[in-house]
Order: sequence, then structure tokens, then C-alpha cells
Amino acid sequence: MAASDDRRLHPLSWMFMAAQFAKGFIVPAIFVVFASGGGSSYELWAAVLIVPAAFGAVVKYVVFRYRLAADEMVVRDGILTRTERHIPYARIQNIDLVQNPLHRFFRVALVRVETASGSKPEAVMRVLSLDAVTEMRACVFEGRHETASAEAGDRSDSSTAGDVLLQLPPREIVKLGIVSNKGLVVVGAAMGLYWQRGGWARNTGDLIEQYLGSAMGWVPEVAFESPVLTGILVGGTVLLVAVILLRAFSVGWFLLKLHGFTLSRRGKDLGAEYGLFTRVTRTIPTSRIQSLKSTETPLHRAFGRQSVEMRTVGGGATDVDVDFGAQQGMPKAERQWLAPMVDTARLPTLLRDVDEQVELDGLAWTPIASRAWRRIFRRWLAVVAPVTVLAGVVVDLWALALGVPAGLLAYVHARLYVRHAGYALTSWGVLFRTGWWTRTLTLVHYGKIQTVALGESPVDRWHGMASVRVDTAGAEAGGHTIAIPYLDQAVAVDVTRRLYDEANSRAFSW
Repeated sequence: MAASDDRRLHPLSWMFMAAQFAKGFIVPAIFVVFASGGGSSYELWAAVLIVPAAFGAVVKYVVFRYRLAADEMVVRDGILTRTERHIPYARIQNIDLVQNPLHRFFRVALVRVETASGSKPEAVMRVLSLDAVTEMRACVFEGRHETASAEAGDRSDSSTAGDVLLQLPPREIVKLGIVSNKGLVVVGAAMGLYWQRGGWARNTGDLIEQYLGSAMGWVPEVAFESPVLTGILVGGTVLLVAVILLRAFSVGWFLLKLHGFTLSRRGKDLGAEYGLFTRVTRTIPTSRIQSLKSTETPLHRAFGRQSVEMRTVGGGATDVDVDFGAQQGMPKAERQWLAPMVDTARLPTLLRDVDEQVELDGLAWTPIASRAWRRIFRRWLAVVAPVTVLAGVVVDLWALALGVPAGLLAYVHARLYVRHAGYALTSWGVLFRTGWWTRTLTLVHYGKIQTVALGESPVDRWHGMASVRVDTAGAEAGGHTIAIPYLDQAVAVDVTRRLYDEANSRAFSW
């Protein structure tokens, strides 16, 4: 592939860059004015910042250059401090696109180039024409193919290019909204704004008296003669309305964010496209996937569904949001969906389509130590007992009776936790399942294991137990990709050794 000449961003880039920069000042200023009740207007002076923002955007457009060489992308930027980044095609993990309605109108896109070097992208290009994006992707994929062929022979599989693995119709996205708590974001923001404007203290009592009273007109008046019954009725009604609103906002949120979600296979890569107004297009090399994690809440089980997320190196993924990287104008890269919703019966097939080595059928699960329930039970009692005693002293002695059902729940939780927790060591990787209310299953290939650790707290040593912790590249700070607790010490030592031997016998790659 011949080296190309230096390229510039799209001529309209300065407009998008200026708008993004100004939005960071003007939108918060308008929010502050509205939240304060319009009593002051000095915040609107932030609008003058659009002038330096526009000037800076023009300068950015003039100095930014990129070049598509034979085996690397070269990006130049900066005025006083100039930078030149050389990004080998073989190291590029993702080329992600974001298009809001204005992008689509002008046939441009915001482009983010990611490698495995960290949570920030190697290059963010606001904006490129769609033709320029197509050319860039062709160069990167061809360069990656040539590098892989030179090092390990031709491994491409054109027969699977463009195969659709999963599509989410609106009804599936509605189910995702129902099982999720995303509506808390919208409701929390609305309540904060309402409180800021002083409406809560002034209007809440009137609203309850006016609307709640009329809505409950069917309730016998005798019910309102008892403060306890009144409190239960009012509290239950408010809780019911809150739950309905939360689910409604959550459904709306996901319909906007994940509209038309499509997961497809493009050779050795996965492609994901979604979004109603802001359309996101992602490319994920399957070789860069470090772990897979499925989640199943009680509402998931009611629908016969699960949600599956993946962690890739350089993505900075956490379990917070479905978007991708708000920095640099991209949505947050905090959660990367493989399948926001998938039929539980179809999950093994989907994972096998993504990775032919993954096999979930016929797994031999090994439980954690059966005596672990006592430790879990005592730990919960250590929390429940002081709270119950405090309630009995401060509120009423009858509150001590709550300790009985609380202790029973702690016992049930301990028993069910131990019953559902387990791990499996297969020919290709390690799996760990945990939880009985919200159930999770995590999968890691031996070739992706970066460290294996044996952990023993003082309490573990007292009970002759230990935990096994497995980390992959890009694991969250302070956390572990897999952490298997409550193992007998001899078992934990054996598992640690087996994982170490399996990982050491395979070439580590990300």
C-alpha cells in the first residue's frame, strides 16, 4: 500500500469543534439560570466564549493533519507544542463513529481511533467525511491483514463478513428499559432541579393533598382516621408512582440510545451500530476481548433474557453506562454491550458465534466451600443486630421484633449464595458464576490471563480458606476480572497453580 499525502479534517470541522467547546460553557450557564429561577443573568455572559471557541476551532482545523501510510497512521497536531503520533495499523483496536442528526445532514462523522494503550483514544477527529472514514477503515484493515499474514499466515475469514449475530427490535429494548434502573438519572436530575427552585418545600404538600387525595377517593374514609394506615397508603402510592416513572424514563432512554441495535461479524471483527438521533458505529476485534460477563436479574428471568457485556483492552469499561466516552465529544466508554438483551436459551449459541472455543453446555461446575454460608450468615448478623437494637432503643421496643425476619433473610441469603456460586476450569478458560438474586457469569480465556493471585485475609486464615483472583489487561483499578471467594485453602492453592500453568502455556496477546 502506497503512502498517502497529508490529509485535513472536513472543512466544516471548525463549526463542530466550536459548537462542542461552547456547549460545555453555555449549556451549564443556561441550566444555572433556569435552576436559580432567573433571578440573575450574569451567567449568560458565558455566551461570549463562543468567539474564542470559534477561533480555536479554526486554528485546530488548520494545524491538524493525518496521513495513512503503508503500515501506520500518522497524526500531527499542535501549534506551540507540536505532537506527532505514529499508530501502527496492527495496534488499532477500534475505529468508532458517532453521528448526530447534524452529522448525518452534512454526511460527516466524529471518529475515534483506539488502541490498547489506555482508556483515552489515540486520535479523535472531529469531523471527517464518510468517504474519508471509509478510506481510513480500508487502509487500517488492509494493513492489519498484511501484518497478520506476514507474522502468522492468512487468518481472515471472509465467509463470515457481515453476518448478523443479533438484532434488537423495539420490544426487546422496551424489556431492557423495564429491567434497568436508568430512569434514576432522569428522575434524580428532575428532583434536583425541582428542589433547587424551592418547589419541593412549597408545593409537595399541596400536590399530595390535591392529587393523591382525589386519586384515592375510593378508599374508605375510616382508613384515613389511622395515621399508620394513612402513612402506608400514601407511602405505597408514592412508591408505585415512582417505580412506574422510573421504568418509563428507562424505557425512553434505551429506545433513544439503542434504537436499531445490530451486532454483526465482519471477518475477525465485531461491528455494533445503534442509536436513534446520535448514531454510533463501533468495531471490536474479537482478539481484543478480555472477558465476557452475563447478568440476570429477577426481571431478566421473568422475560427469559440476559444482558451480556464485554471488556476490551483500552476501553476503560466499567459497569456504569451504555454509552462510550464523553471525553473528546464521544459518549463514555464505561460499558460495552455485546448483547443488551438476549434470549437465555440463545446465549450459548451467541457466545459460540463470537468465539468458537466458548462452550457453555455440559460444564462441570465446582462449588465453593459448603461451610462458607456460616461466615456469610455471621457477617450479615453483625450488621443486622446493631441496627435492630438501635431501632428498638430510639424508636420503639417493638422494633426489636424486626430482628427475627432480618435474621431469617440473612440465613436464606447465605444458603442461596453458596448454592449458586461456583467455578469451572475448561480446556479453553475459566468461568465463575455468583449471586442468586442478581446472577452473573464471567468468562476469561487462559490466554487473556495477566495475573493469578491467591488471597488470604486474617479471617480466611482463621477458617482455613482463601480466594483466587484473576486479572486481565484493562481490569478496573481496585477490582478483579474474576474473584473466587470462600475456597478451602488446599483447593485454592490447586486452582491457582492450574490457572498459572494454563496461562503460562499459552502465548499472551491482547
